[in-house]
Amino acid sequence: MDITEIFLLFAGGLLAGFINVMAGGAGFMTFPLLLAAGMTEIEANASNFVAVLPANVVGSVVYRGQLASVRRHLGLRLCLAAAGGVLGSWILISTGQAAFERVIPWLLSFATLSFALGPWIKLKLERDFAFDGTRWLWLSFVLEFAVYVYGGYFGLGMGIVMFAIYSVFSHMTIHQANAIRNVTITLMTVISIAIFAKAGVIRWIPSLVMMSGAMIGGYFTARIAMRVPHTYVRRGILVWAVCLTGLAFWRYH
Repeated sequence: MDITEIFLLFAGGLLAGFINVMAGGAGFMTFPLLLAAGMTEIEANASNFVAVLPANVVGSVVYRGQLASVRRHLGLRLCLAAAGGVLGSWILISTGQAAFERVIPWLLSFATLSFALGPWIKLKLERDFAFDGTRWLWLSFVLEFAVYVYGGYFGLGMGIVMFAIYSVFSHMTIHQANAIRNVTITLMTVISIAIFAKAGVIRWIPSLVMMSGAMIGGYFTARIAMRVPHTYVRRGILVWAVCLTGLAFWRYH
């Protein structure tokens, strides 16, 4: 890896940190940059887990005070996250590069759609639902497990899907939902990283370079986050995600 690639990955990490604080969706930036650094699709996907880990860790710390109010099923959700992460990561390693290339466009389509629906989901989180999803908790757990499996395999957009599930099947506030989302995704991500590391598909130096950029970018962005309209940032990310998805269909199909 030459100095140019190091600079691009670090700069991409800075931008990803900014994006994550402002609007979420940093994975849409980090994944293609890791591909551009010469990684295979599986290596870029696995390395992306390392690059974006700090965002979830920071989120877990910020919202830790909310966990006490939702601890009733927290243990079960952590178990589901761990099991889903193991299964999703195992599927990725077992099925290999060719299968992953075939599903990338569809995974990106799912992630883009999830990101696009984010504002609508947020509004739903702030309203009461006529449907009492709390009577169907078992279905909620099944769906959550499916999302954790998806997260262990790819991961982009899973946080938004988790919000949607919580909005339908619980009466949690957005802060409580954020607390559970961050801590479970952090656990799933750490487990997936361990599996990918054992399989030898993580490119550590590029991942850590991008991670350091994301941490610095996120830290300084938090100080100016209120000065930039989130709507504009989200629209830019969405346009980029749509272009990336279209490119994936052209390249892999």
